[in-house]
Amino acid sequence: MSDLNHDTSKSHPAPPPPQKPSGVTPEVPRFVGHAVLVALLTLGSRVTGLLRDALLFASFGRGPITSAFVIGFMVPNLFRRLFGEGALSSAFIPAYAELVRNDPKVARRFASLCIALLLIVTSGLTLLGELGLWYMVSRGGWADDTVLAIRLTMWMLAYMPMICLVALIGGALQVRGKFGPPAAAPVLLNLTMIAGIVFATYTPGIGGLNEQGLRYAIHIVAVSVLIAGVLQLVWQVVALMRVDRLTVDFSSTAEPLRKMLWVMGPMVLGLAVFQINAAMDMLIAWGFAPKDGGAGMLSLFGREMAYPIVDAGQVVSLAGAQRLYQFPLGVFGIAIATAIFPALAHAAADRSDQGKAGFQAILRQGLRLSFFIGLPASVGLILVRVPLTRVVFEHGLFELQDSLRVAAILAGYASAVWAYSMTHILTRTFYAVGDAKTPLRVSMTMVFFNLTLNLTLIWPLGAAGLAWSTAISAVAQVLILLMLVRRHVGAPVDASVIKGWGRTAVLTVVMAGVLWPMGLNYPAQGLTWSGCALLLGGMVGVGAGIVLVGAWLSGSEELRWLRRGGSGSPSS
Repeated sequence: MSDLNHDTSKSHPAPPPPQKPSGVTPEVPRFVGHAVLVALLTLGSRVTGLLRDALLFASFGRGPITSAFVIGFMVPNLFRRLFGEGALSSAFIPAYAELVRNDPKVARRFASLCIALLLIVTSGLTLLGELGLWYMVSRGGWADDTVLAIRLTMWMLAYMPMICLVALIGGALQVRGKFGPPAAAPVLLNLTMIAGIVFATYTPGIGGLNEQGLRYAIHIVAVSVLIAGVLQLVWQVVALMRVDRLTVDFSSTAEPLRKMLWVMGPMVLGLAVFQINAAMDMLIAWGFAPKDGGAGMLSLFGREMAYPIVDAGQVVSLAGAQRLYQFPLGVFGIAIATAIFPALAHAAADRSDQGKAGFQAILRQGLRLSFFIGLPASVGLILVRVPLTRVVFEHGLFELQDSLRVAAILAGYASAVWAYSMTHILTRTFYAVGDAKTPLRVSMTMVFFNLTLNLTLIWPLGAAGLAWSTAISAVAQVLILLMLVRRHVGAPVDASVIKGWGRTAVLTVVMAGVLWPMGLNYPAQGLTWSGCALLLGGMVGVGAGIVLVGAWLSGSEELRWLRRGGSGSPSS
């Protein structure tokens, strides 16, 4: 993995920061309050996303058709994360925030110019991509499953310009303090795709349970993605028009555009390392598995050998596991990072001692909140992985063994939810101070490290090795970024952060000590679907209760920040 309305003279520039009591920065309460709002709206997005994927898997199964759709849908989403939510938005937000603060008229022109340039660039990339994919298909020689994946990619590639624009406009809205519309936009995608799946597979005469009918129906689902892109773009533009208005006057924007583009290049890989790793996981799972119409053995360096991944359906298993671990990551971890970035950008723009102290306090609070939510989520997901995958995905053509394959992969991804969340915050900290090179170097190193682990661990662990590679790389990246961020913050991890992390770790151990016996006494593999649902509900309720009650009894500041929307000051 996301302000236009009046005349410039009637636009609403960001209000001056209120006077703060001693030791409290104004951004601290604002960003946590925004994080809570983003988290609530993202919760709706993730729930509808789970319903969307569950319906897709139930309707098309864990076979090559669903795998081909996952590959095709991955491509525009990768561009969205690289150029929309990733590099462009992360370079755009600090520059736009500074202009909104200093010159609202130029800020409006700058936003308009960025939107126009993004439309031109992404449209050109889409055209080139379509021509390249058409050439690949026309040459022939591909397995049937690969041809289907290429054709679905051609259909859905046109979604890329629209969703990149949605992400950029969402960044402008966030700077203006409008976090609701960007966070709610993904719901439109999920609901539209759900409608497309229902129409394609349950309308008489459209699809069917046979291979030919399902292959026809999956193209209709691909069309629903394009319809969703149009709806999302209209939604964001309308929200932006309520804050400011687009213009074709681009005067005085050359210098801020140059500065933004200068830092944007390194950000392309710097912020999108997880998306690149996830894409590599999918492509490796596809390439190192047998496919219908393809060779029966893998030819590697002139040698014939068995495929390390059992079948191309593991692409679907990876997608399901990614959806489940990204649920808490998106609802909480990325919500915190999304809300903290404008606050960090505002604080970084303030060169006074007060601004520097505020910047440090915001980062420390973000690190504590991400660990407070991420560590229990990591351990909890591992403990409930089997009942969770069965309850969410085991419907229709998706059977017990399919669920167990997803659960095995989920254990690897889930182990580092806290690290994924923390990396988002640390990376945005570098970007807020204009340092894009450091996270770029670290991210590039991690991409190659992850690729090496991928190609090593798939042989003993199969597709689960891809998940463990991603988790190991994420933990390594957090440790490196924590050391390097000292250049800008001094001491990002002080006594208060260590104390907060320690309290969270103790609560997590207590939670695991209670949930582990529950899973052993009631093995989910042998339960009915309703039995799994009861077990899952009980384990989630008990686990969440232990963490929340324990945090309350121990006087956790993290819990108080979340309850009050960020009111109060982090301890120093």
